[in-house]
Amino acid sequence: MYRYFFHIRRVDREDSDHRGVVLPNDAAVLDHALCIIKDLRQGGEHNDPGLMMIVRNESLKTVLSLPFLAGYA
Repeated sequence: MYRYFFHIRRVDREDSDHRGVVLPNDAAVLDHALCIIKDLRQGGEHNDPGLMMIVRNESLKTVLSLPFLAGYA
C-alpha cells in the first residue's frame, strides 16, 4: 500500500492534501481521483474547466493529472 496526495490546481493557486490517502494500486488512485472530482463538481463550486486534479506519490512525483471537465464525463 502506498500513500498518495491529491491536489487541486487552479490558475492562481493549488489546494493541497497534506495527509494523503493510502491506496493499493493505480486503478484505486484513478477511481479515488474521479470520485473527488465528481463530488466537487456536483457541489457546484468547482465548475471551472481550467481546474486540474494532480496526484503525487510518497516521493511527491506526479503520477496522474486529470482535468476536472474530463474527470466528470
